[in-house]
Amino acid sequence: MAQTKKSARRPCFMDQEVHRKLQELADKKKMSLYDYTNYLLESALEIENSGVGLENLKELMIVLGRIAQNYKGIIVIAPFSTLSTPSEWRDLGKRLGIIAKESFSNERDSVIKMCKSLLQVFGYVQEASNYVRVVSPSLMSDNTLNNLKELLEGILESSSLKGSVFWDKGIIGIKFES
Repeated sequence: MAQTKKSARRPCFMDQEVHRKLQELADKKKMSLYDYTNYLLESALEIENSGVGLENLKELMIVLGRIAQNYKGIIVIAPFSTLSTPSEWRDLGKRLGIIAKESFSNERDSVIKMCKSLLQVFGYVQEASNYVRVVSPSLMSDNTLNNLKELLEGILESSSLKGSVFWDKGIIGIKFES
């Protein structure tokens, strides 16, 4: 935890509900509200300054947290380079889709959150009511696009959702049917 720093206090205005929640968490950690708020803000600034957006990190943490709470299987972490054939990418997508389904109560949310977590590695993820996609200059390789296409199709196959994977140079995503 952060150490108490002796510095001049400055007023900070915030929503009453945010203040209440901060106070509760500070109390649980046996910290002053001032110290806890500074700890959180310093951590957030460090994350943002490292080039990782808080919004992206929040989505990833929600997905990983849900999986950790609800999934009762084994998760193996390996570099993507261990997958060499399209069928292996599709199979990985199916397995990730099943894990996501078991971790969230809403199947559509589970597919969207899993896709967003995987795609944010490549660039800026965009989401609308009927699609989730990533636009990135790192998606210019046919091999990368084909592997991601298989992965996303596997996730979609493991769900009961209707939709399709779309891709082109620099973009890939899933479009859902209404």
